Amino acid sequence: MSETLITASGDDLLAADAKARRRALEPASFIVEAPAGAGKTELIAQRFLMLLARVEHPEEIVAITFTRKAAAEMRNRILASLEMAASGVLPEAAHRQVTFELARSVLARSAELGWALQSQPQRLRILTIDSLCASLARQMPLLSRFGAQPAVAQEAGALYAEAAAETVALLDEAALPFVAESLSWLDNDTARLQRLIAEMLARRDQWLHHALDESLAEASARVLNQLVDEELVEIAGRVDDKLQHELMPYARFAADQLEDGATLTCLRGWDSPLAPSADALPMWRALCDLLLTGTNGLRRSLNKNNGFPATDEGRAAKQGLLELLDRLRDDSDFEAALARIRMLPDPALHADEGEVVEHFAALLKLAAAQLFAVFQRHGKVDFIEVSQRAIAALDDGSGPTELALKLDYRLSHLLVDEFQDTSPTQIRLLELLTTGWMPGDGRTLFCVGDPMQSIYRFRKADVGLFLQATQRGIGGAPLEALRLSRNNRSCPAVVDWVNQAFGAIFPPADQISRGTIRYRSFVATHEPLPSAGVAVHPLVLPAGTLAAERDRLEARRMLAIIDGVRADDPARSIAVLVRARSHLSSLIAEIRAHRPDLRFSAVEVEALADRQWIADLMTLVRALSQRADRVAWLALLRAPWCGLILADLHALAAEDRRSTICALMADEARVAALSDDGRARLAHVRKVCEEAFAHAGRMPFGRWVESTWLRLGGPALLPDAAAGEDVEAWFGLLDRLVDSGEFSLERLEDEVGRLFAAADAGADGRLSFMTVHKSKGLEFDTVIVPGLHLRSGQTDTPLLRWEDVATGDGGSTLVVAPVRTRRNSAETTSTYTYLQKLEAERALNEELRVLYVAATRAVRALHWVGACEQADDGSLRQPSSGTPLRLLWPVVESLFGASAVSVVPPADSHGLPSWEDFVPPLLRLRTPGEPECIVRAAEAVETETPGLEQEPADTEGRYRLEAAVGTLVHRYLEIFARTGCDGWTVGRLSSLRQAMVRWLGGEGFADADADKGAARALSMLERVVASDTARWILVPREQAASELTLASRSETAIRLHVVDRSFVEDGVRWIIDFKTARLPDGADDAAFAEHARRYRDQLDRYAALFRDEGLPVRCAIYYVEHDRLEHASAETPWAG
Repeated sequence: MSETLITASGDDLLAADAKARRRALEPASFIVEAPAGAGKTELIAQRFLMLLARVEHPEEIVAITFTRKAAAEMRNRILASLEMAASGVLPEAAHRQVTFELARSVLARSAELGWALQSQPQRLRILTIDSLCASLARQMPLLSRFGAQPAVAQEAGALYAEAAAETVALLDEAALPFVAESLSWLDNDTARLQRLIAEMLARRDQWLHHALDESLAEASARVLNQLVDEELVEIAGRVDDKLQHELMPYARFAADQLEDGATLTCLRGWDSPLAPSADALPMWRALCDLLLTGTNGLRRSLNKNNGFPATDEGRAAKQGLLELLDRLRDDSDFEAALARIRMLPDPALHADEGEVVEHFAALLKLAAAQLFAVFQRHGKVDFIEVSQRAIAALDDGSGPTELALKLDYRLSHLLVDEFQDTSPTQIRLLELLTTGWMPGDGRTLFCVGDPMQSIYRFRKADVGLFLQATQRGIGGAPLEALRLSRNNRSCPAVVDWVNQAFGAIFPPADQISRGTIRYRSFVATHEPLPSAGVAVHPLVLPAGTLAAERDRLEARRMLAIIDGVRADDPARSIAVLVRARSHLSSLIAEIRAHRPDLRFSAVEVEALADRQWIADLMTLVRALSQRADRVAWLALLRAPWCGLILADLHALAAEDRRSTICALMADEARVAALSDDGRARLAHVRKVCEEAFAHAGRMPFGRWVESTWLRLGGPALLPDAAAGEDVEAWFGLLDRLVDSGEFSLERLEDEVGRLFAAADAGADGRLSFMTVHKSKGLEFDTVIVPGLHLRSGQTDTPLLRWEDVATGDGGSTLVVAPVRTRRNSAETTSTYTYLQKLEAERALNEELRVLYVAATRAVRALHWVGACEQADDGSLRQPSSGTPLRLLWPVVESLFGASAVSVVPPADSHGLPSWEDFVPPLLRLRTPGEPECIVRAAEAVETETPGLEQEPADTEGRYRLEAAVGTLVHRYLEIFARTGCDGWTVGRLSSLRQAMVRWLGGEGFADADADKGAARALSMLERVVASDTARWILVPREQAASELTLASRSETAIRLHVVDRSFVEDGVRWIIDFKTARLPDGADDAAFAEHARRYRDQLDRYAALFRDEGLPVRCAIYYVEHDRLEHASAETPWAG
């Protein structure tokens, strides 16, 4: 593209842009295409201000965004505009002057109608789509079937998995056939069926309404022909009538030479162009087989197997067809059109596929019902459920609801930001909100976005919806299309390259069904900058180069780019943008190994679970939760706070594989076999663990784990402040799971796997690593995009694949096919395969848009980094299909070819160790022990652990079991106090027996002892829920607390106290201690009084903790086994 053409086109684009911006500020409905850097947020804020100056109430305008950050940015921009107008200082920039005048009009309107917007900004209704849905659902809880408002689960995977497992376990008469047939199709792989159901539940907004309304198999049969017809119409446009007439004599000749039954025989007598309909599909396929090889390339040779025998007539026909194919070889559209024929499905589902579709559909409807039951049980829902209930609140199936009519009256203007990211469910919501709107009634819909930045397919966003809305409008609002063309972010050198490169590789036309968007050029308004432009950094490698070596070389190339930018101008911001977080691992490893001084901010890149200090915490919680877990305990002893060498671990545990590690740690003979250093290290850990188990159940679980970690010396292992933030996030997660009753080791591990390590707090923000998706809306002086040779993600294999096909009546229906198994894996023309390829095409189109988003983050410079290999003959191998480099190849191939003369060697001259030789040193405390601050405190701290009284016992094992039973009972008494006793029936308690047995087993008790302990705990708890005395103790009341931890200080000591139950009633402070001791049968009042007297001093100390309240104090012991409340002291002398 010449400079002259760019300038001329730029002038035209700028003029069209200015006209579109003026039009967008008129009171009509629009859909606006705003490319990257176009000032979209400023325009939507101006639109909001323009509408404010026209309405009677600010609440008539609702602006919708997709993130809280975007909503806050829009709100702040509008309020800042009002402040600017109130100051009276006219800004210099022309676009800001427009904003200034609009804001002045709003202030005048606000003063006229008494809005007081600057002091009451909450009247500006700027919401996320999720908060809007939740608001709608709350307004009609009965219709929305919410009842009490549930919490919204940010990650609902565990809920989906639970519902899926319950669905597969359904054995009633109605469900069993569907479960059985579904399992049969999947070769009785129960785990796979559960996983696939859970994945489908995460997308149920896309299929459930169809499954409820009609037979999916019948619907597929109706529209498969329509789909094939639409495909063939497009193919016939590439293989036109004239070309078909040229091909006919060769096809007839070949068909006549082949025996009956061959694919080509259907072309005998072919004398008219093929109809673009499913009925003619066999002939289209035959033509495809005649002209294409098995790899979908045009044939370069023909033989008798293709219908061209070695006769004079055969050779003449072969020569004529090959010449025709040579002429067509440069027409890539023709070749692609033929190849597409091969992916078309048969126009009907195979019989067994139709049956299994119905079974799957029935099973999924049951799963959706199970999921709702799971939601109710947990008091949580997902975002899909909120959206569905919001839709139900607006439309009950027979028309608009009362709420919809009320909103129709109150809502005058709707603005939607980032419209390219909308999903079908969100479009349905917008349709309901605008139902009944009529052109000219004064109500407007304003949608703005950039279809070239639609990159959220994994969130069910569909770029085709943008195109569809442009063509058809939404609900009752026809939309006038506007297009912006300015780029206020990037310098001309970057913009020109982006226009030229992406204009060449984007699809040539918009197509709703395939999710394709043609490229829209834009023009830079930024002044030219020195050292600006786009660079491609080819890494041409010898054949057979290992992936690890390739990644290391790429990382060093990126570091060289970063160093070069910083040498030129240290103040410039640099971002390394990747399509998948794993693509940063090589660069981060290289920096950690060889450039630890290079500080960077990695935004949601490094998994929290990969940090060593988090792995140590996971080891600790596993060991504390499961005393019999040998692997966890060996890891605990190997961890840095102990650091036993392998020889010591072997001496401790190798010859006894039956005993728990806890038991072996207490075996003095085994401990004596350790090295001197090993004994000292083990003594530290053993002491901490013994004290930890003495406190087990006497404080909140998270606090218990944290106190153990502190005493082990965990903080000494944290290298920086970011590590401290990681640990804080981990303990916060642990507390949330415990408090919600959802804690298990598996759930904790799953949730930790979803978190990311904190970014380096010491980084100055000039060097950032993040995904392309995370970078949307941001800009950087220099952008580096590595990993062009790498694929990102994998295509999923859902239980059902589907395609939502528009029908003639304006509605839609699904074409559905079941997951491929051994039954249908050989069917290359299956509907499932066709739908899978359609989805792969959409993914590839989105990959192009991801590259566009990455490129348009750059202000001054853009760097692409990718690798390819040389073949054995020295030529370049084409990049793998599905990679960004393959997509960019038409633009960058010549640059890689030029680099082929200087192939990057497999090793460089830095003299640094390779990754295979580099092992990061593991931290190991030099002298393990409690941190000095804790040691000093411990010398003056006495910890009181009441409740599990150490009475004489026949054996240590019996005492341990009694103590564990006491822990169980105390835990459930705390739960009863929090939830109330009414819901705890004997039946519900009985259902806990197996959980108690498992917990006791995890504490190291034999099965018989665990069963005995669970029975005793249940017996006591059954007495509690039936006891008026216990209910009186546990009922919620003023200042009530259970397991209350308090501290007192004397001149020489700090004492920690755990009070089982305390509350205020009738002006008296009650302190009650729970005892699970079993007194002898026939014990009289005197026996109980004598037993309680042992704890008088302890209870008096508790009472002293409340002396500053000035209330009378009464202390008592509740004997759970005997359902007896024994007063241990009268009113204390320090009361009142």
